[in-house]
Amino acid sequence: MKETKQKILTSAIKLFNRHGLVNVRLQHIADEAFISIGNMAYHYKNKEAIVNTIHGSLVKKQRELLSEMNIVPLFEVIDSHFRKTFSLQLEYGFFYIDLLEIFRSYPTIGQQYRQHMHWEISQFENMLHFNSYRGSLRQEIYPGFYQELAETLFMKQKMWMNFQLLKEASIQQEDLYVHSLWSLLRPHFTDMGMREYEQIPQASP
Repeated sequence: MKETKQKILTSAIKLFNRHGLVNVRLQHIADEAFISIGNMAYHYKNKEAIVNTIHGSLVKKQRELLSEMNIVPLFEVIDSHFRKTFSLQLEYGFFYIDLLEIFRSYPTIGQQYRQHMHWEISQFENMLHFNSYRGSLRQEIYPGFYQELAETLFMKQKMWMNFQLLKEASIQQEDLYVHSLWSLLRPHFTDMGMREYEQIPQASP
């Protein structure tokens, strides 16, 4: 039973990524998973149940990555986090590309995502303050600045794929994705921070 449920989820993600959420019906997923529509309905009664399960898995992985980074968020750890996040976004690409449509179609998922969003932004803010305290980032320009920067970092992470598609550019560019996130932080590097950044093997100039 567990194997069948995973096969359904894997097939759904594959089709959602390829065709977009709204263009995939339950029959398409059943055909991709090589099971009957009745068998699939036994495990997931509708499309919302499938999307909700996928969302739960995505949020769990996001939390694990953020918790891992915030143990000691040195620059090399942050860079690794950005790269792991990129891989996760490719794996669940449809969720980022169809984000607004998902919220409109499934309000419960939207509500859950908003709760996660506030938590994720707070984790970014903690990371920024940590690096300010240890001297790799400058002190806040004004009170609350790092909260705003954390929100901007969150937005750029989540909307990067959409922006690439709007430009008719490839979304398979990990270095470009990582560099675009670092570009938000670089203006706030101290000399110590710049030296640390330049020691990251994959860091762009």
